[in-house]
Amino acid sequence: MKAMRAARLITILALFATAFAAAAAAGGSAAVGSAPKNVHGFLLRPNESASHTFPRTPAFAWNPVRGAMCYELQLATSRSFQDGTVVWSNVSSGTNAGRICGGNKLNIPAASISLTLPWFTGKPYALYAHVRAVTGRGPSAWSKPFGFNMRWEELPVPMAARPGLVRWKPVDGATSYQVWYTDIRKTFSTHTNVADQRELYIFHDDPNWYSTVRWRVRAVRHVLGEIPNGLPAVSYGPWSPVYATTNPSLTSGPLVPRVAVSDVVSTGWRDAAHQLMPALTFSGADDLNGTEWPLFRVYAFTDRDCVNVVFRGSVFGGPAFAPRTSGPLTLPTSTEAIDLATIGVLASGDDEGAKTVSADGTELTSNESKTDESSSVRVDLPDVDAKTTRYFWTVVPVGISVTDSGAFQYVDVDLPQDACEAGRVSTFAKLSKPAITASRTPYVSGLTPKGRLLAIAGSRPVVYSTPLVTWQPVVGATSYEVQWSRTTYPWRTVGKRETLATASLLNISPGLWYYRVRGLNAAQVGTPGMTWSTPAAVRVVRPKFRVASR
Repeated sequence: MKAMRAARLITILALFATAFAAAAAAGGSAAVGSAPKNVHGFLLRPNESASHTFPRTPAFAWNPVRGAMCYELQLATSRSFQDGTVVWSNVSSGTNAGRICGGNKLNIPAASISLTLPWFTGKPYALYAHVRAVTGRGPSAWSKPFGFNMRWEELPVPMAARPGLVRWKPVDGATSYQVWYTDIRKTFSTHTNVADQRELYIFHDDPNWYSTVRWRVRAVRHVLGEIPNGLPAVSYGPWSPVYATTNPSLTSGPLVPRVAVSDVVSTGWRDAAHQLMPALTFSGADDLNGTEWPLFRVYAFTDRDCVNVVFRGSVFGGPAFAPRTSGPLTLPTSTEAIDLATIGVLASGDDEGAKTVSADGTELTSNESKTDESSSVRVDLPDVDAKTTRYFWTVVPVGISVTDSGAFQYVDVDLPQDACEAGRVSTFAKLSKPAITASRTPYVSGLTPKGRLLAIAGSRPVVYSTPLVTWQPVVGATSYEVQWSRTTYPWRTVGKRETLATASLLNISPGLWYYRVRGLNAAQVGTPGMTWSTPAAVRVVRPKFRVASR
């Protein structure tokens, strides 16, 4: 009998030693308990149709683990999750690894990652996520990896434009676009869905340059947020097919502002607001004295008298101007350079490359110009109340003068104030759409008081612990701000968070709360804030405990 007990003891010790060695080989400490199951990504609700391809950074969810104090998540470019492949992690390190809940603590079986992941595809997957629970007895085993790809959902397709413009439907997940004029081998960048054809008009009198313009466009996704393993900072969707746009001959006569074009087309006060800074179109080429000119500059103002400038375009040719983020055209600074421009195409640069001045002699800097290496161009405008407020805009001719030293400078022929006073003025409204945080019921996920992770129903969802909220993306937003308050009116911000994703965990105490979301547009003049969503309610309740026998 003693011999049998000894044999059993030896067998148990051998199995324990084998398990300990395997755990040590896997991560340095023995795993405790079963691994989390059903790890998956989602955009709005954790119970939406399963997907392994996302146009923007997903949130993640998994089944709860009994006894979990928190969860640890790793996102990597390899199923091995070696250090060099990790994109995001909240795993604690050192002697406390797997025993305490470190930074970016996940209290519920769900996570939002504040990263703009690049478009990245593999065979079958390019990115992987896995999760483990941290319990009072140590870490559980890691879950089975969830593989997924980041990919655009559609190619840009053309929309009806106006002379001198190309226009396309925005692509979900894009942070900007590249446009390629194939016949002249010129590419440039824009953050909006419209582009002018300035290269094809400026210093070109022959209509063959601009009568038919062939172009392609592709969506661009810039990585925002810190990624330690060296993923590319910029990723691209495929180029669209070659599209062709035809333009009529240039018109003569007085300059007359026409329509503003972006996601919508507007001509006056009562028309719909634009989500992004629109392209501005006009006809004619004459100054206030009736003299015809080939170069132009557009201005936008906050007042009808056209005194308070909020946007100043760069010098261009053609019947339309649309802002770019890749810089203005580099203007010729000599007669020889102008002669070359008549048979070639001007390059783009950080600034206009020549001195530009207003009609009153004030030196000008375009909104498209970079003022220093660290600056970003501000080519969009803040939102206004579209029912009561408009931006006023005008266009003025630009001439070339030669100083006593022989230097070329580009001079506004008319003062914008005089042009507006003479009636050469139009308006447009700029108003971003609010983030959509609900469809019938808010996009809120969390633990129920019974410990299940669900997409919570009802106009006032009830969750235990931390709620995870999601929203639909906003055109033009590069990041988002979430705020929460105890009341809707007056709104008193108790906490706030910025995120690069379209999801966020709210660390709020028990009680009734309201949250709201707005996009942040880094290209806007002044404040980047866009329109707030309608406040949505969520109630956090305390957990209920019961004594369980052992």
